Amino acid sequence: MLRELNPFGQPMRKLAATIFAAIIGVTSVSAQAPEPEDVIGYRQSLFKTVMWNFAPMGAMVRGVKPWDAVEFKRRSVAVAFAAVQLEEAFSSGSGTESGVVTDALSVIWADPADFKAKLRDFQRASNALRVAATLGDQDAVKRAFDDTRNACKGCHQKYRAD
Repeated sequence: MLRELNPFGQPMRKLAATIFAAIIGVTSVSAQAPEPEDVIGYRQSLFKTVMWNFAPMGAMVRGVKPWDAVEFKRRSVAVAFAAVQLEEAFSSGSGTESGVVTDALSVIWADPADFKAKLRDFQRASNALRVAATLGDQDAVKRAFDDTRNACKGCHQKYRAD
């Protein structure tokens, strides 16, 4: 009986079993909870992304920087995307108790329902900003920008150390 061999000279069944075992191993490693410093680093990078994009939009809204609808739209998309990603950036154990420097106050995990509601407000506001930027009405964009800024402030007042 002729056995089918793979390019490595092994029976296909053995190769399939090896690949399956490797996939299971990778999956189980990636399914482990990330280290607190990785979560905090991810969270901080998302907030830096928000600020990197929000600051130039604010300059445009205030008239300090010339209005550029294309740039504003691109930056609003980045902020809305980062806002959604923040949902996974506050896992248990990634607060001050981790021993890693973070501005996130422990009340986030003590009152998760309120924190989640404030995060959802920010997500809704930043998405409304993205939509307004796409439609191009500067007055609507400015209102949506203020709403997003206020959603940021609402969360920072209670959940972020200065």
